[in-house]
Amino acid sequence: MNFDLPEETQMLKDMVRRFVNTELMPLEKTLHDRKNSYEIPSEIKVELDKKVSELGLWAMDAPVEIGGAGLGLLDHCVVIEEAFRCTAARSLWSSLFFPVLNELGSKEQIERYLIPSVRGDFHGAAAYSEPNAAGDLAGIQTTAEKVDGGWNLNGNKCWISHALTAKFFLVLARLKGTSRHDGITWFIVDSNTDGFSIGREQHMVHGQSTYELFFNNCRVSDHQLLGKPNQGWAAGEAALYRGRVLISARALGIAQRCYEMMVEYSSQRHTFGKPLSSRQAIQWMVADSAIDIHASRLMVYNAAWRAQDGQDVRSEMAMIKVFTAEMVSRVVDRAVQIHGASGLSDETILERCYRDVRPMRIYEGSSEAMRSVIAKNCFASNGF
Repeated sequence: MNFDLPEETQMLKDMVRRFVNTELMPLEKTLHDRKNSYEIPSEIKVELDKKVSELGLWAMDAPVEIGGAGLGLLDHCVVIEEAFRCTAARSLWSSLFFPVLNELGSKEQIERYLIPSVRGDFHGAAAYSEPNAAGDLAGIQTTAEKVDGGWNLNGNKCWISHALTAKFFLVLARLKGTSRHDGITWFIVDSNTDGFSIGREQHMVHGQSTYELFFNNCRVSDHQLLGKPNQGWAAGEAALYRGRVLISARALGIAQRCYEMMVEYSSQRHTFGKPLSSRQAIQWMVADSAIDIHASRLMVYNAAWRAQDGQDVRSEMAMIKVFTAEMVSRVVDRAVQIHGASGLSDETILERCYRDVRPMRIYEGSSEAMRSVIAKNCFASNGF
């Protein structure tokens, strides 16, 4: 059994690593005062976007026929892994592509919303999380009621990224009178639609702001129904699972960088006449981190490869989400501990990484929710 990456995938991984090392690592040092890892001055962002396009990685997950790079999930994962080694790279490969819109959208919807988004003319935002339903999509309470010529949406969303600058929102709602998996439906809501409003800013630990959204008899036309009524569950679930494996790729990249930092620092830092790397306590933290990263990488690559091969890996993706989100927290914490006071300060990127990884155990399905999914599948697969 060959566990090596396909040759083209390895070449892609190496290319992105060189780009990150030569273009972005030096830039990271000049962006010391950023509020969050996704914040880059617009003039720098424009130039970096051009370079990403020159690499052939613009909108990397979007199909070639609509202007994307057409990468499969495994290739997407290795790009994200390499990019997230550097805090300056974390905003460059923000997704311009919406699989739900591509899967369910009409020709007119794709031409009006998806293709311009892939080109970078404007961007949208996905809106499914609610105060009482985040990882549990079937628990959403925002309703859609059919009226003459369109639909009325009522409810609210929360924790929505990029809301202030989004031109449109992909909104997950349920047909009025339905419950759980029944009635789940997607709608496209333009940002200037009557009855739609953006609420308070919700500050997050990693510094990136999110927002509440409100729908108060928000009227959308039949042309803004995405797919058919009651067709939203499968597409939404697929997007959520895909998001989980990409979060795991982010965790891999951050963990790898922190691991490299702890190895370098512990080799150079001396206490009581000896390098830290000679201390067994430090050696075990480094060894445990290497074990964590190796296991995570095998899990992520295997699931991504199997998923793009058409296999059902939903249970495995839940396992990966739990394992990698908790793995990266352990690795970053060890790196902070080895660096001592400097690891707690903004003199290194470690405190930023610490803040960046903590939400991973919550968003796109908390560790507790994922364990429940895994356990349910374990019993079901054994006939119970």
